[in-house]
Amino acid sequence: MKPIALQTYTLRDAFEKDYHSTLKAVAAIGYKGLEVCGAYGQTPAQIASSIADMGMVVCSNHGALPTVETLDEIVAYQRGIGSTRLVSGFGPNDLNTVDGCKAAAGKMQTAADLLAPYGISVHVHNHYWEFARVEDGRYALDVMLEAAPSLCSQLDLYWVAYGGADPVEVLGRIGKRVVLAHVKDGLLGGDAHFTAAGCGQVNLPAAIGALDPAVVEWLIVEQDQSDGDMLADVQTSYTYLTSNGLAAGNR
Repeated sequence: MKPIALQTYTLRDAFEKDYHSTLKAVAAIGYKGLEVCGAYGQTPAQIASSIADMGMVVCSNHGALPTVETLDEIVAYQRGIGSTRLVSGFGPNDLNTVDGCKAAAGKMQTAADLLAPYGISVHVHNHYWEFARVEDGRYALDVMLEAAPSLCSQLDLYWVAYGGADPVEVLGRIGKRVVLAHVKDGLLGGDAHFTAAGCGQVNLPAAIGALDPAVVEWLIVEQDQSDGDMLADVQTSYTYLTSNGLAAGNR
């Protein structure tokens, strides 16, 4: 089983109100790691030390891609929080043509080339629009991965399914690039609707089972919105994934 982490965006409101109490609550549930998304008033050193003090690690950081001008700043931040993985993505208007996908891939490849000497890998996070087909019939994500050979995938399982693709089929093709996975759940009809893991319509056991165990390193819970209490949903997701043998936690 792979270790389970939480994307801090899931509890963004709670982190804004009380960073340390929220961090303590996540650790008490049993999460092994955090994917950082925002600083919530903390310095990089404070983020690293507070997470370590709670018995967790930073598995990745979701942030902006570096340019030549911003490289030193981004490397310093990554090193400060203790992250060797940088995750980023693009909006739907960037990826609705082959040329758009290739341009986005070029930015990702440039970022990967800039960060490689520092031991930092680059991962593209998908939404549903990466699984719309562009004019040559391919999924936008496939165009990007082909055009950026150094780019890794952080595959969001809910968005794959919501976009109309089969996560198992997708992983059968690109699994060697999927180092991080967002084990997100929700409803698949109508508007996007998010739930705790195990409470939606994504076949998470099948999708997680299709991940390449030699490649994937972290299973990351992310939930954009909650119908009730988000911290309770974070607990539900952890319990579902760990009790069903799908992920490994600290409890």
